[in-house]
Amino acid sequence: MGARLEALRALQNVELQIVDIRRQLQAKERLIAAQGGKLQGGEGALGAEREQLNRAQREFDALDVEIKARSGHIVKLREHLNSVKTNKEYATVLQQLNNEKADLSKLESRALELMTRVEEARASLGAHETALGGERRRLEELRGQLEAARNAYSKRLAELTAERERAAAGLDPATLVHFQRLSDRYDGEALAEVSRPSPRRDEYICNGCHMSLTAEIANALAVRDDVISCRSCGRILYLGKK
Repeated sequence: MGARLEALRALQNVELQIVDIRRQLQAKERLIAAQGGKLQGGEGALGAEREQLNRAQREFDALDVEIKARSGHIVKLREHLNSVKTNKEYATVLQQLNNEKADLSKLESRALELMTRVEEARASLGAHETALGGERRRLEELRGQLEAARNAYSKRLAELTAERERAAAGLDPATLVHFQRLSDRYDGEALAEVSRPSPRRDEYICNGCHMSLTAEIANALAVRDDVISCRSCGRILYLGKK
């Protein structure tokens, strides 16, 4: 293998390590994004739940005011009942009293239902707030892990960047552009080894895409230090050491 392909292989080795580190960091970033989305959704649901509780509480408060007013009116009707002079007036006041008591009973039943709903909503809201607090802590943990990973990898990335520059120093700009395009496309795997499945047959394949190659390509790689690409996947081909 010639110097150019050796340099490309060295460059790929460095590139794969850089890609691996970036992939790990990106995985942590995706976890943070997912957790942030989960937290945002939870906060939205919590806000809606809190608004429902507030509406129920306002309805209960208004109902409580009406119950107190009706109860006061019933007290006055009872007092008035004791002071009426005629049977007709007594019957009228008694009817009003009974109607008020019936209405009050309905209001009290409704108030009891609302009180139960408010208490249940408060308990549910508290549980959800506690759970959401756990999700917030989880997000902070993930952010801390990402920051720790960045700090841990920063020195290694600097070293790899320097290695990459040294490996690329002997390559011409066109080859570097070609390599980088393939590296971006295949996550660092810009090169592919040419293999011969059977030593008895003059057949070759690209180990990148596993498509067949001509014997002419293998022969050219054996005698020349040229950049030859697989016609199927486009990767730069090289012959492994025998």
